Amino acid sequence: MTSENTTDSEASALDDGLGGEDWYDAEIAPALRELAKKCHERGMSFVAAVEYEPGKRGGTYYLTEDAGLEMQMLRICALTAPNVDSYVINLKRYAHRLGIDTSASWVLTH
Repeated sequence: MTSENTTDSEASALDDGLGGEDWYDAEIAPALRELAKKCHERGMSFVAAVEYEPGKRGGTYYLTEDAGLEMQMLRICALTAPNVDSYVINLKRYAHRLGIDTSASWVLTH
């Protein structure tokens, strides 16, 4: 057997014939969903983004009610990438809706 950096389970997943998105949907998304639930049960916010093919992503987002701005920024970025304008517009809307002071940001004040 050749020396590779994969485990037996990783090798079998690669041999199952599923393509990028199908494999992500069948294997990764359910596991991320379970991790997100476990984190949420402990009061933790969860953001995960996976690029299963160049330019093709899937994600799992489960934020607590009091999630910090940083987690919201990650969520917004994961949902809007690669459109920078959409990211900035949605971040600005989020900050405005919650009354977050953005006066120190040149980008968010123009």
